Amino acid sequence: MKKIKEKNQTKKRSKLIVLLIIVGIVTVISYVSYKADNSSSSAATVIDGIECNTNEFTSFHIHAHLDFYVNGNHLTVPERIGIVDNKCLYWMHTHDASGVIHIESPKSQEFTLQQFIDIWKTTEGFPIQGSTPKIFVNGQSVNSISNDTKINGHDEIALVYGNIPPVIPSFYQFGPGE
Repeated sequence: MKKIKEKNQTKKRSKLIVLLIIVGIVTVISYVSYKADNSSSSAATVIDGIECNTNEFTSFHIHAHLDFYVNGNHLTVPERIGIVDNKCLYWMHTHDASGVIHIESPKSQEFTLQQFIDIWKTTEGFPIQGSTPKIFVNGQSVNSISNDTKINGHDEIALVYGNIPPVIPSFYQFGPGE
């Protein structure tokens, strides 16, 4: 009777050990898969030092607004600039056609208008080629080129090609939490 009881306990221990090994293997595989899916390695080309990652970062997180004009006409800033379907999103991107630029970076650094334009050119097809724009930040004309125009949180940026519109926006009402 004692031997039968010991034999049953040994079988239970063996089953428990096998179960623990299976759980351990599944856990390791899940962890490795998760790290591979959420790694900071680029899933697309790095543009102007900005990576395209599989996850969003919150270490440095700001929003700015962009109005885009061609010959005095306001054009919509496309949605999903900087978002590569089912692959990744760049640290600078748009979610919708509101003109809000999301900057979500793993580190605090300066970002420029030109970086955003280069991402736009790569992921959505920028509509203007070869022209130099006039740039307005918070309603004021800036004498810098897009390479030197820094983007700060809650900036209202107007990028103007050709004729300047009669009114340049100086403020954008961001939504709660933006």
